[in-house]
Amino acid sequence: VPRKQSENQFLDQIYSYVETHLSDSNITLKEIAENQLFMNVDYVSKRFIKETGQKFSAYLTALRIQKAKQLLADGHSEQIQWVAQQVGCGNNPQYFSQIFKKSTGLTPSAYAKKLNGGE
Repeated sequence: VPRKQSENQFLDQIYSYVETHLSDSNITLKEIAENQLFMNVDYVSKRFIKETGQKFSAYLTALRIQKAKQLLADGHSEQIQWVAQQVGCGNNPQYFSQIFKKSTGLTPSAYAKKLNGGE
């Protein structure tokens, strides 16, 4: 999903890192703060919330769901485990199903069925 370049290099750096590493289940704001931004994680966390209105973890989950929906729509509906891996939940497909259902109201399988015109 192309996102407009903001005036905000701070957020751009975080967003591009997350988009590039979305399949990594160990993405943490601490890792990004320390290894990409070379800043204190508490500062980065507060600033992220201030500038986006949400916690980093909420942003990350939302992005994972968005990407999963995209992959399911692209015809990967039989490969729920693969989709979970692509969005960084490969080591925990149950968790993936949980966050997906919480966000969409449907399990990934049910969502895929619905996309394909099933009930």
